[in-house]
Amino acid sequence: MRWLVAALVLCTTQAQALSCLKPDVVRTYKEVDASPDRWGAAVGRLDFDESRLPEPPQNDPNAAPPETPLRAQLVGKTLDRDGFTKPFQGNVTLIVQCYGPWCAQPKSGRKYLVFLKREPNRHVAFADPCGTRLFADPSREDLDRVNSCFRNGPCTEQGLP
Repeated sequence: MRWLVAALVLCTTQAQALSCLKPDVVRTYKEVDASPDRWGAAVGRLDFDESRLPEPPQNDPNAAPPETPLRAQLVGKTLDRDGFTKPFQGNVTLIVQCYGPWCAQPKSGRKYLVFLKREPNRHVAFADPCGTRLFADPSREDLDRVNSCFRNGPCTEQGLP
């Protein structure tokens, strides 16, 4: 009987799906703004070698590397007092994260709203399976919401009063 219980527990564990809170640009803005680290925001085209994206090994889906750094190029605009207006073109380290068997799958050549961590001699972007730091094809509304937060205007997360 114990083996049956153990088998059922194992089956339910493997069948669980990743549960994420719906990503929101304002929630992310507030998180990075409260961080002691230096962060910025940019919108633009992100290019990298997609063949280097991590995939969970077939024999052990939980053995995916927690982080895979990729060299990327970002061409776009960074956020300043007037909105996303300051030109940016440069190298970015894209950290692709896996949570167990779930790995982020960003697409090269796509437009993103990117929250960039500023480290000595580099900018770092994070792609996680929940999509909380890298927002594909951002809407004008989302860009305006981030700009409003940056300018100390209304800064309300979606779905919250």
